[in-house]
Amino acid sequence: MDTSQIRVLSFDLDDTLWDGNQVILKAEQAMLDWMLQHTPNVFERFTKESLRQHKFQFIKNNPHLMNRISEARQRYLAELFSELNHSNPLEKSKACFDAFYQARQQVVLFEGVTDTLETLKQHFQLIAITNGNADIHLTGLGGFFDVALNAEDFSQPKPHGDIFKAGLGHTHARAEQCLHIGDHPEHDMLGAYNVGMKTCWLKDGSREWNQDFKAHIEIRHVSELLPLLIK
Repeated sequence: MDTSQIRVLSFDLDDTLWDGNQVILKAEQAMLDWMLQHTPNVFERFTKESLRQHKFQFIKNNPHLMNRISEARQRYLAELFSELNHSNPLEKSKACFDAFYQARQQVVLFEGVTDTLETLKQHFQLIAITNGNADIHLTGLGGFFDVALNAEDFSQPKPHGDIFKAGLGHTHARAEQCLHIGDHPEHDMLGAYNVGMKTCWLKDGSREWNQDFKAHIEIRHVSELLPLLIK
């Protein structure tokens, strides 16, 4: 691929710049620790796994919240505490969610990410597009990105095109001048491809390629972008 026309780099966050599963597991543990301290009777009724299934059932029963993951988790907690006859369930849900949310921002970047972004920012405009609820500023990466878009602010998440088009709207570039980097073949690659962006698949081995087109670039770590894009 001729990379000389690229002006903007669009990054997915979870599993592209850090291990998203590890972050969520730690955040959920922070949530459980809060419950153990403030609402211990939760564990008289639920195991850790049954509590997870209970949450999944809540989401299934409220599909309109599927894309609003922060709101969904907070509303689930309010319903849970109400079911268990806690006073002020809404207030408790906010406090419990805050414990989760603050821990969710404590990301551990993959090795070399900071240096890579620092170099890339000198040559390209950087934007972030995520389906997760990471706050780019709370993660410590806000200084690298001109804008970070979260799918919760849109009617549909990636791979729907609206969030990608909105990202382009914050730049002065055409779609073909933007390279989107992400780990998910559908959410990232298909979504970007459908709006005309160039695609860079971060192939970490966790997902099989299932699209009928080939990504313009394949990498295993974001640091591989440096020799590909900076000549």
